[in-house]
Amino acid sequence: MKSTKFLILLFIVSIAIISCDEAKKETAEKVPEVSLETEVKSEPIKEESLNSRLGGEDGISAIVEDIVAAHLANPIVKDRFAHLENNPEQMSVFKQHVKDFFGAGTGGSVAYSGRDMPTAHKGLDISGIEFVEAISDIMMVLDKHNIDEESKKDVLYILFSFRGQVIAQ
Repeated sequence: MKSTKFLILLFIVSIAIISCDEAKKETAEKVPEVSLETEVKSEPIKEESLNSRLGGEDGISAIVEDIVAAHLANPIVKDRFAHLENNPEQMSVFKQHVKDFFGAGTGGSVAYSGRDMPTAHKGLDISGIEFVEAISDIMMVLDKHNIDEESKKDVLYILFSFRGQVIAQ
């Protein structure tokens, strides 16, 4: 009797196992294999460039015009730029270099062909106070142009990254 019950139980378990295996095969045939690599097809988040957030070429051009005006009005740094006021051609070249530098450095499509930071500031003996004042002017202009806080922080980070290349050692 025990052996009959055991055989019946073994038979039921065997059928259950075979049924499960067949169900797995049928399911596997109906449902394609899924892998994370093939199924995750989300587009990468496209963050707007700093250049775009600053208004692109036109926005940066207006910002640079106002930065130069702010530097000329700032008693701490105005002497650094005063010689440009009496030479419109040189002022125009200077502004264009700044616009190109700012545009290229913020992810724009403009090419910068001017001198690098150390070469452009070599021998000028710029002090830490002058550097901070120039940055203060720039931040004031960004406020005037209603630039968002995140973009201002990004600009500030970039500017401070040049500190060692601008300030006299």
